[in-house]
Amino acid sequence: MENEIYLIGKDGKVITLTVTVTTPGIATTEVKLFLSDGTIINKGNSTNGAGLISDRPMDVDTKLDNSTIKIETIILLSKVPESAWENCFDNLEINYYLDGGAENQNIPFKLHNNEKRKSSNGELIRAIKRIDLNRM
Repeated sequence: MENEIYLIGKDGKVITLTVTVTTPGIATTEVKLFLSDGTIINKGNSTNGAGLISDRPMDVDTKLDNSTIKIETIILLSKVPESAWENCFDNLEINYYLDGGAENQNIPFKLHNNEKRKSSNGELIRAIKRIDLNRM
């Protein structure tokens, strides 16, 4: 799937990211920012076992044109009955909220089926979302 596109301005507004994960498993989320000059900045990990990233600042919009945010979530289902693993994969919901950009965008972005994979035994789920930041 192609990257999502989030439109930003050039007003010096801070762009923030929130990620919510709906799963009975243990989730960790990592955020990386790929700047247009090739620089990669680690924007941090979730620390709560739920994969939650809350109002994480990316940078000001004037520095983010043509950048990409990569959000990777790993979910461990070892504490969930094995009989429910397939259902957990099928019903996994991750929402990606960006703030500080153009008004009236289709937010939240949702995780699409082709953005998630499971391990061979089904105990691990890996979801990757990429969002391009483009100037209006």
